[in-house]
Amino acid sequence: MYSELYKVWKSEKTSELPQILPNDFYSRAAAYLKDLDEKGAASNAQALQDRLTLKEKEVAERLLEEIKQTRLRKITNSSLKGKTINLQDLTEKEKTLAESLKTSTRTFNESRIERDITNARPATIELAVIRFLQDVPEIVGVDLKMYGPYKKEDVGSLPTQNAEAFIKQGAAKPVDVK
Repeated sequence: MYSELYKVWKSEKTSELPQILPNDFYSRAAAYLKDLDEKGAASNAQALQDRLTLKEKEVAERLLEEIKQTRLRKITNSSLKGKTINLQDLTEKEKTLAESLKTSTRTFNESRIERDITNARPATIELAVIRFLQDVPEIVGVDLKMYGPYKKEDVGSLPTQNAEAFIKQGAAKPVDVK
């Protein structure tokens, strides 16, 4: 099993997408590690063979963890980039993860697009025509556009909210346009 772990680890490190992995790979690897654990527990770790068994277990655990993390990263990155992964290459748990990520990513992207489209629509700003009773410097309207400057007796159209503010301050009067 150690040679299979190493082969899978090397294959995963040199490829962009997850490589074919038998469905029982992780369960066989767990059984292998359990077997090494039992061999190590039965010994006193004094003999050379016992120390080699412990070292083999350490390296095998590290290889297995790197395989899992590498495959997780590949599945996640593929989902985020919208790349298709061959689900036949994955274990059952990885398939479930890949499908869940694909659905979640699609849902997130669609909701963001809908929100952006809604925000991109320009809000209709109603304009009001007013006559200025005093000089007014250039202003930024509620629609973030620049208006003015205006001189006394100038007539201009501004967003209704801005026009109402000038009328309320006594700096302008409404003009009835029909």
